Amino acid sequence: MRLAAIGAVALATWSSAASAGGFDIREQSTVFMGSASAGTAAGGSLGSMFWNSAATAQFSGLNSESAYMLVLPYANIDFSSPAQGSSGNIGIDATTSASYGAYQVAKDLWVGIAINSPFGLATKPDNTSYIGSYLGVTSKLLTINANPTIAYRIAPGITIGAGVQIEWAQTKLQFRDPTGNIAQFGGTDWAFGGTAGITLEPAPGTTIGLGYRSQMTHDMEGTFHSVALTAGTNVPGVATVNLPDIVTLSGRQVITPTTRLLGTVQWTNWSRFKDLPLDIPGHTLAVEANWNDGWFFSVGGEYDYSPLLTLRSGVAYEISPIDSATGRLVQIPDNNRIWLSVGASYKWSESITLDVGYSHLFIQDGGVELSPPSVDGVPNPTTFSGTSQAAVDLFSVGMRTKW
Repeated sequence: MRLAAIGAVALATWSSAASAGGFDIREQSTVFMGSASAGTAAGGSLGSMFWNSAATAQFSGLNSESAYMLVLPYANIDFSSPAQGSSGNIGIDATTSASYGAYQVAKDLWVGIAINSPFGLATKPDNTSYIGSYLGVTSKLLTINANPTIAYRIAPGITIGAGVQIEWAQTKLQFRDPTGNIAQFGGTDWAFGGTAGITLEPAPGTTIGLGYRSQMTHDMEGTFHSVALTAGTNVPGVATVNLPDIVTLSGRQVITPTTRLLGTVQWTNWSRFKDLPLDIPGHTLAVEANWNDGWFFSVGGEYDYSPLLTLRSGVAYEISPIDSATGRLVQIPDNNRIWLSVGASYKWSESITLDVGYSHLFIQDGGVELSPPSVDGVPNPTTFSGTSQAAVDLFSVGMRTKW
């Protein structure tokens, strides 16, 4: 009953926009947003549970954490061939949130639950009739993930954890078909996976965390209509989205009684995302992607300015899974990026701590060379060429409570 209540503490409407490489959502904790995600799997905040199930066992008694994020993306695509045209801003301002709860049920045993939106996408060009609308117009992906966890301290300084992922997803995809009309698919699906992790404390003041989130596949069942392919009528369709597994390695080192150094390396198996197929009666449409794996490196620090106020900052470099113009979709004009982040925590009382965080993402410009969706394995001969520019601002507020 207690954990069910904690899991509902911060349930909010998810309207998600990708801000990490690909379309995963890195903003899962206000605390770690302030450090540019440095130290995520090594504890220090209950939000570490997202990356490392063993972090469920950090604190005695009953604890909860909630985080609320505002995502302000900007992206523009300028096409030069087969005709000139600009999308205007395709980014949609969005919000997302995360909730965590953990309870110590025995001396060395904890149970917990995390509720997150791990993947998301929301894009729509200001100019919906520009030449790139044949590649994509409105695109949305929403996920809600419940992750019950259990953690056990098997020896002093060694804690292991595991969990189950239960994820619901909803998608909406639009593009202009050869007749010039909007084709649209909408669908939903459930998927299941797992999480696991280990936390090591080899010496006083040193914490190392290693966490794993499994891959999942969503077969979105819904309806599709297109004047060109279905004479404008609704037909059943299934779109398959292959989501990656993620491995996160983090460290947390006490330098002085008031200063801590944080670091993270993360690998994301985006090479699973080869394409986005859509099966309808008599036809298979596919958007080619052929992404590579993504990598993320960050370093940051925390400083206790006073017993009540902690300051933090961090910098990160992310290697995008999109390394070619042919994989840079108009829905996701992603590229390598630099994160600059700052944050703070204020101890409001013995039981409540308030958190704030801000990040700016500098995203490298990139080329775009794409074709409309193939039909029944036959590539569309038209190639759209251009360039993309993007940047993102992230704001977050959160609260941690010891009950």
